[in-house]
Amino acid sequence: MSIWQHSLHTWRLILADKGAILLLFVAGILYSFFYPLPYHYEQVESVPVILIDQDHSASSRNLRRLLLASPNLSIEQISNESAEIQAALWHGDVMALIIIPSDFHANILAGRPAEVQIASHGGYLLAGSKALMSANEAALTMGAAISLHKLQSLGLSEAQAMDTVQPLRVQQRHWFNPQDGYGHAIVPAVMVLIIQQTLLIGVTLVLGRQNELSQQPRGHKAYLGMLLTFGCIGLLNTLYFFLVALQLQHYAQAGPLLHLLLFGLLFSLCIAAFALMLARAFDKRERGLQLLLITSVPMLFVSGYSWPAESLPTVLTYLRWLLPSTAGIHGFVGINQLGAQLSDILPQLLALGSLTLLFISAGLWLYRADGKNTRL
Repeated sequence: MSIWQHSLHTWRLILADKGAILLLFVAGILYSFFYPLPYHYEQVESVPVILIDQDHSASSRNLRRLLLASPNLSIEQISNESAEIQAALWHGDVMALIIIPSDFHANILAGRPAEVQIASHGGYLLAGSKALMSANEAALTMGAAISLHKLQSLGLSEAQAMDTVQPLRVQQRHWFNPQDGYGHAIVPAVMVLIIQQTLLIGVTLVLGRQNELSQQPRGHKAYLGMLLTFGCIGLLNTLYFFLVALQLQHYAQAGPLLHLLLFGLLFSLCIAAFALMLARAFDKRERGLQLLLITSVPMLFVSGYSWPAESLPTVLTYLRWLLPSTAGIHGFVGINQLGAQLSDILPQLLALGSLTLLFISAGLWLYRADGKNTRL
């Protein structure tokens, strides 16, 4: 059989295996819709907080109106009993506690600093920090308005008072992440890992069945035929995720299509060779699913994307480059989200190219015609 015939034979094996079809094609489509769904709104909104007004003054009511106007906060109505407040915080019913002390208005009239006590729930990092930041912004806004009024009463014009209250003005612009959201930051990277993991597990299912039937393909032509088939599947999934799924989810894309295709081709070939090398070590169909599924989260962490690479143990900072996902994540995010040129991701290209040569060399040896079984 020629390489093309072995490739067609591999396609027939895949299409005859419902589990392989589910992992190699259907799983990616499902992941592309359901994984980004929790991050659809990008920002944390309507965080429940408790407001305890001990002052009941005009100033405290002004602050309450500012808090109610914040889209990030939802003021919960609750009694001032400390036991109920502690229970609400303990059970996670509210994410922050805001206390306006009884001398709030009196301190403002006397020109003394007026304090507002704010405490956030540290057990829910995103919600707690968002509540703390929004409550702090409301307090600062009210403080600036009070200062502005005092300066105008001293004879300064509105423009002069504004310049005095805010001598430095910061104009923010979020590049590559227009909404400054968590989804834009993490979903494109996870997509790369999904492409890799579904292919790895799918290949182990197909070849695991062949191992169980003692029909594992042998010879260099058989290996190259399988490499061609699984590389095409990896490329199809890559194109779907970055040209279709991310567009449907309205994620920003900045990279040239040609650069994406070239990098995707190299990445697909690399993960296909990686999958074939790993599949040679499994003698059971389900063994790859059992062992590879639990590696997804560690692979994301050691990639240095969601967790700083500088915080990893020294050994892992080097070993992580043996995984295609490490270079793949940084390369795809660089091209697709940051608009990088191929010269900008040269280290990732060299890493994937080296791994591809390494994995193919190992695969040609493992699938040689006179080779013995090598399994875990």
